[in-house]
Amino acid sequence: MKRFRTITIICLSIIAILVTANFWYMHRLYESIRMQTLRTVKECVRRADVLEIIDRKALASGLKEDFSIKVGIVVKGEIDSGGNFDFIHEMDKVNQTMSEEFHSVEQTDVTIPTRNYNRLALLLQNELKNYGIKLNRVAIVPFGENAGQIKGLWHIDFSITEGEPPLYTVYFSPLQKHVLRQMAGILATSSAVLALMIFLIWYLLHWVGKLRSIEQMKDDFTHNMTHELKTPVAVAYSAADSMLRYYDQSDEVRNKQFLKIIMQRLSFLSGMIENILSMSMERFKAMKLSIENVEVKPIVVEVAGMIELKADKPVKIDIEIPDNLSVMADSLHFGNVLSNLIDNAVKYSEDTVNIKIMADNNSIVIADNGIGIDKDNLPYIFDKFYRVTSGDRYEVGGYGLGLFYVKQIVELLGWSIDVTSKPGVGTKFTIKFKNNEER
Repeated sequence: MKRFRTITIICLSIIAILVTANFWYMHRLYESIRMQTLRTVKECVRRADVLEIIDRKALASGLKEDFSIKVGIVVKGEIDSGGNFDFIHEMDKVNQTMSEEFHSVEQTDVTIPTRNYNRLALLLQNELKNYGIKLNRVAIVPFGENAGQIKGLWHIDFSITEGEPPLYTVYFSPLQKHVLRQMAGILATSSAVLALMIFLIWYLLHWVGKLRSIEQMKDDFTHNMTHELKTPVAVAYSAADSMLRYYDQSDEVRNKQFLKIIMQRLSFLSGMIENILSMSMERFKAMKLSIENVEVKPIVVEVAGMIELKADKPVKIDIEIPDNLSVMADSLHFGNVLSNLIDNAVKYSEDTVNIKIMADNNSIVIADNGIGIDKDNLPYIFDKFYRVTSGDRYEVGGYGLGLFYVKQIVELLGWSIDVTSKPGVGTKFTIKFKNNEER
């Protein structure tokens, strides 16, 4: 278990590191896409700026004749190792060069009207749509102008060339949603993997807890069984030892008494072993019940009488069962089921025991005024080896097999069993019949 704990801690630590690394990578990816999107927006602003100048030039010409603007652009490149002319990196400067040339024309041509910021904003939105960027809001104002009414938006200061004073400021809707849409695939995949990892960790810890609980129950069963076996073995051993040490052939009564003690203890051990073997699920699956019409009241009276006789405390059992009530059952196992339930009612009670047994054509109810079972333990009382504890100890001896046996027999008979309990008040078991059923 210690080795398993160590391996589990190591695995969880590695998973935590991987999850942290994944979050760091996702943040880096988000920033990378955000910066790339901002660069795209800046290039769109520059192109929209050029188009807006062309619009104003067209407006100045009266839209009656074609016009031309001559722009000179020099593109330099180098021959790469493959013999290809490489000018890709120089293309980044084309838009800026065009912008500079168009602004030079604007400054020298006095016929061109002043800048129309609303038209510029519309052109910018159209350019952005070509790149799949849809903005709910775009506003452009001269640089330095009060823009308090549009706070909360992202902005870019536009200048013709880097280092020069900006001409105007472009405000636009935040791009988080656009960036997240770009990351949708990897976000969905990462979230699914993370959810799966969390589920697997929970599932692993859940089953480890159950296995530890089962292991503890088995240890408790072994301890209790060893304790229970010691007494009959010790008694039989003492009787046999006495006969060997002090054997007197003439004392027949004494010899028979010792032999009777030995036989009783061996019979007790045999019954105990048989009960343990009968708890095997394979035995239950292969078990053939002898189904017959069984009168309920005589069996209940017989079982209740035996338990009252052997009880070491005052026991009062009230029986309210019609004389003619009968069910289709195996009389032997039906009696054992009743014996287990009534015996538990006596064991798990205070100094005085009151038990009420009622039955009709639909069910039989066994209710007591015992110590009760708390709601945390109640769902598990029919589990194999499970026993209700008080603190870290068991109040009553046993193996945790009785109610397991009851549940198995009841289900083999085609019936069902329910239990309700309240600590300090008592417990009520209800067995619901399914009579006249083909088996």
